Amino acid sequence: MKLNIYVLILLLICVSGGLMPVYGQDICGEFKIAEAQKKYNNGNFQEVFGLLDPCLKEGFSDTEKINAYKILSMTYLAIDSTEKATENIKQMLTMNPAYEPDLDLSVSVRFIAIVNLLKNAQERVVRVSSVSKKLEDINKAPATVMVLTSEDIRQRGYIDLEALFSDLPGFDVSRTYGSTYSNIYQRGYRSSNTERTLFMINGIEENDFWGNFVYWNRQFPISNVSRIEIVYGPASTMYGANAFLGVVNVITKQPGDFIKKDKKIGVAADMGYGTYKTKYADVTAAAKFKNIIFSLTSRGYYSTEQDLSKYNEYSFNPADYDKIDYKKIMSVTTGAAAFVTANKIQDGNAYYTIGKDVNGNVTSANLTDVGANAARNFDKTALQGNLNGSPIGYSNKLAHFYIKGSLKISDFTLGFQNWQNVQGSINYSNDNSRAGSDNGNVWMPRQSLYYAIYEKEIIKDKLVIINTAQYRTTQINDHSRIVTVRNYSNKALTGASLLKNVQPFWRTQFYYQQSQQYRNELKVLYNPNSRLDIVGGLEVRQSLIQGDYKKITIDSTLRDDYYISAQDFGKSDFDNVPGGNLFEQINIGAYAQGTYEVHKALRVTLGERFDYSRIRKSGGYGAQFNPRVAVVYTPGKFVIKAIYARSFQDASSRDRYSTSAPTRLIANPNLKPEGANNYEVSFNFSPVKNARLDVSIYHAIYKDIIEEISVPYNNGYTLQKNNTGKSYVTGVQAVFDYKISRNFSLYSNYTFTDAKKDSIAGGIVTDAITNKKLIVGDIARNHFNAGINGVFLNNDRLNVNLRFNYVSRRRVGQGTSVPANPQPNGFFPAFSLINAAVTYKLTTAIQTQLIVNNVLNAQYSDPGIRSANGIDQAYRTPQKGINSMLRVILNF
Repeated sequence: MKLNIYVLILLLICVSGGLMPVYGQDICGEFKIAEAQKKYNNGNFQEVFGLLDPCLKEGFSDTEKINAYKILSMTYLAIDSTEKATENIKQMLTMNPAYEPDLDLSVSVRFIAIVNLLKNAQERVVRVSSVSKKLEDINKAPATVMVLTSEDIRQRGYIDLEALFSDLPGFDVSRTYGSTYSNIYQRGYRSSNTERTLFMINGIEENDFWGNFVYWNRQFPISNVSRIEIVYGPASTMYGANAFLGVVNVITKQPGDFIKKDKKIGVAADMGYGTYKTKYADVTAAAKFKNIIFSLTSRGYYSTEQDLSKYNEYSFNPADYDKIDYKKIMSVTTGAAAFVTANKIQDGNAYYTIGKDVNGNVTSANLTDVGANAARNFDKTALQGNLNGSPIGYSNKLAHFYIKGSLKISDFTLGFQNWQNVQGSINYSNDNSRAGSDNGNVWMPRQSLYYAIYEKEIIKDKLVIINTAQYRTTQINDHSRIVTVRNYSNKALTGASLLKNVQPFWRTQFYYQQSQQYRNELKVLYNPNSRLDIVGGLEVRQSLIQGDYKKITIDSTLRDDYYISAQDFGKSDFDNVPGGNLFEQINIGAYAQGTYEVHKALRVTLGERFDYSRIRKSGGYGAQFNPRVAVVYTPGKFVIKAIYARSFQDASSRDRYSTSAPTRLIANPNLKPEGANNYEVSFNFSPVKNARLDVSIYHAIYKDIIEEISVPYNNGYTLQKNNTGKSYVTGVQAVFDYKISRNFSLYSNYTFTDAKKDSIAGGIVTDAITNKKLIVGDIARNHFNAGINGVFLNNDRLNVNLRFNYVSRRRVGQGTSVPANPQPNGFFPAFSLINAAVTYKLTTAIQTQLIVNNVLNAQYSDPGIRSANGIDQAYRTPQKGINSMLRVILNF
């Protein structure tokens, strides 16, 4: 359904013109509010009613109505009409559910008490902005959405943003504690990295330009988080490429939220120390002067992470090589004659015996016991001594740094954000492939952002324009290194090397990558009347994106620490290709979405986005159209949604241009975008007082999936990125929240996922054994999460939170989309976890918290990422046992 975006805009404007009522602006407005306030202050209460009541029926804008209801309610309280005052306060809260009376110095204690009583008694109206790029009631938003508040984050003991995904429906998490920390798969879609969910902070994207990666590590602060909105299902209608599976948007607090009454400066701090020498500090400071508001947030995080050296694949134990069958690895059958001739092997060679057929033709070169022992001893020697300044062994240290500032002056907001991670990457592989972080094996992604936002209400309560201009760079710092062992057991060295008595060595490769983008988005919010609202926008992105890493390779063991700049001296495979290693990209997007209230209980949303991409003169995907259609029916306390949405995922520069020796030697600049069609129905209602049940059922079809396949290359084969087949995911998400009493609340959610594929490696349409579609690996069929929160003692000084997670078994190996994973029995067993957080409020400004994760010390592993072949890529990552953190939260 390819709707023309311009026709849609014209249609909506025409409809809005026909429906627009005529207001009595000449007799109602702000001056009436001011006049009524003056009458109230002077005690002329009856005149207040005469001024406000007619304009409430017709004439006031929404903002003016909110103020009018407040003045009327205070007037009724002044004449002791509590019932009438309560009715007006209810109307005010319906229009402004976020109103906080404690921050309003103009109201009385009685008024505050009634507001707080009503807010505690009524269902909380949650408003979200990530679905339609405007604030709207979550129950009326045209998508399935969840919200976590700052209170949830504090009570549950989250000290970083990544931790919350284990408690959410619709996500599978494989934590590697490696370069990207974890792979987070939304709604049953497994990918090489976390690259198909759009991550934003205040609506500004965080995904890396080069690979579309999300670095969901521990660098992001929590002291300034107001809420986190999670949108499930395609969101390309509003966001374009890469909002393929959904959106996660972190909404930070406004600077004013940190500043208390009668103060000009506010400070919030969050800090902790715990297991694995983990320590962090997270501080936000805010100040205001007249119409100028400023805030600054910084965070530092450090940890040695858990020591995995007790596991065979990370022990760096030379004795492990005694278990390896070197004869099987290094004996030659295919091309044996050429091998013997090239290496001048003769009868009596100490390392190889020559096998011949009856005609005297060479059929094999068989490694001898002497040769096997020589290769084994060589490999053992490589694990001894120093490497890059430290003894060789397991280490996986990390350090994260973050700073963000914003300055708001009237309608303008200026801001910046910078962060850098220093992260070991050994867990991506094993001790027979990569070194530890102390031995130089670290990855250093870095991002910088500078932005300016202009927001102006052109017509009061009718028309708002918002322009966001930003310049952002994403980078792999040139101190990034991958340090790999080149030995006989991992086949980096061959029989030819052994015949020359070549010693195994550690290769150090320095990497550098930087990409940049200027982006401008003009957004228009138009609300011609109470029944229709329209969102439209135009955005332009101009990018300069690197094609492949610049690298420097040193093929010798560096005993002492050493650095050379890959930025200055590195080379890439694209340096000698016409046009070079930098690719200019232009992306243009135009979108419009309209929601019309057919009647009070029925809303219809239509939206579409047009995207155009060009790389240099002839590349890019060209034009894309992606619609959204939603019907929301809200009879009484029920909410029923029917949603169709389409999205696309553009191939990243990493997919198009990057190669990775020795496995992937051919680039593919002609990759097409992936496509998704999502069909969804949800049902939301209140089965009992203070409870809410939300059930979503969806079916998604993904096509032109980008994955590595084997292709001919130089008389052999290599891997290459290609568009392959389809994936089909059917799922159910159920969420049940229950406010049991004033002191106790419960949350729970359940996820069922049935994810299948009909293509992998370019040719296997079905599994050869079962003749069925392939199961998507690493995805649990069932998830169940639950938590209970209780408050105790006077003034709720003590808070206790318990969380439970259950993840069913996850299939890998034969019959799945991860056939190379050697996990025994072909699945990772189900597991259950209990986590606890106990918070004690020392004063209104100081809280302490004890966090204990994995209370029962469950032993389990997450599946490896990418190919997870257990050779150069880890097939599993053992997860943390019981661990704890002592946390202090300050607000001044």
